[in-house]
Amino acid sequence: MRAAFAAASVLLTGCGYIGPPQSPTLEMPQRITDLTVAERGDKILAQFTIPPLTTEGLVLKGVKSVDLRVGVAPNPWNESVWAATARRFDIPASGAGTLRFDNIPVREWVGKEVTIMVRATGPKGKTSDWSIPRQISIDPPLATPADLKVESTPQGVAISWHGSGPKYHVFRAIGDAPPELLDDSEHPEWLDAPVEFGTRYTYYVQAFAGELQQSDVAGPVEVTPEDIFPPSVPAGVTVELGTGTIELSWERNTEPRFQGYNVYRSMEGGAFEKIAPLITAPTYSDRAVQAGKKYRYAISAVAINGKESDRTPPIEIVAQ
Repeated sequence: MRAAFAAASVLLTGCGYIGPPQSPTLEMPQRITDLTVAERGDKILAQFTIPPLTTEGLVLKGVKSVDLRVGVAPNPWNESVWAATARRFDIPASGAGTLRFDNIPVREWVGKEVTIMVRATGPKGKTSDWSIPRQISIDPPLATPADLKVESTPQGVAISWHGSGPKYHVFRAIGDAPPELLDDSEHPEWLDAPVEFGTRYTYYVQAFAGELQQSDVAGPVEVTPEDIFPPSVPAGVTVELGTGTIELSWERNTEPRFQGYNVYRSMEGGAFEKIAPLITAPTYSDRAVQAGKKYRYAISAVAINGKESDRTPPIEIVAQ
């Protein structure tokens, strides 16, 4: 008897504790709270995030379906009436995360204000509450900018296009990096300056009328600027007589690619010869002159790439 009791005690000691039965989890997704909408071209763009947790604070194991609806709100507002009359769009999804959906045509709502909401259904068929509603007024779609062109110029990259605006976003990608907003323009052109020669740039342009209405994006167009440009022709050349000299001066070149000036001289109508190569100051004193002789002078500028500008119009003087 005592042995049997001992054996029973061992069996009881080895058994685990059995608590009260647990209720099955609902696995209902939490409400979506970050829905954003905008009109883009002839579509409505919707973006949102399915939360990673259920309403019970557990990790969401999956998503069975995502239901987005678009419709005119009843007055007074009634969520059930709106949901019954709104157009439904089923968005592919398998779990938590950010979703972007751009397959909602605007044509049936042009001139109307619509309400958009979205909800997700968990793996056990339990559906979340509707998201925070978003309202958007649908206007006629903006045309995509056309004939987008880029051109390398001495000042930078000149971008131009055709479009009806009213305003434009200009985007730029450097090398293989993703594009970023460069600036906005009210005109169908933009100058991107400064740029680096030898670097690949990619440009895109998008028309917009406000935060919630944009066109489709035009582009990409690429350009790799090369340093093939001469500097500007020197300006403001003056000439004066000195004691046994002829004094030349002109406006200083302030271009970042400037290297120096070349001074050319012609005597008594002869051919021009270079008498001062790559001087850096915007002045020159010609001391090798003969009294009574007629001299003509012309100045050019040279860039760091070795390219030379056109010469200035000849300026004439007689030495004394």
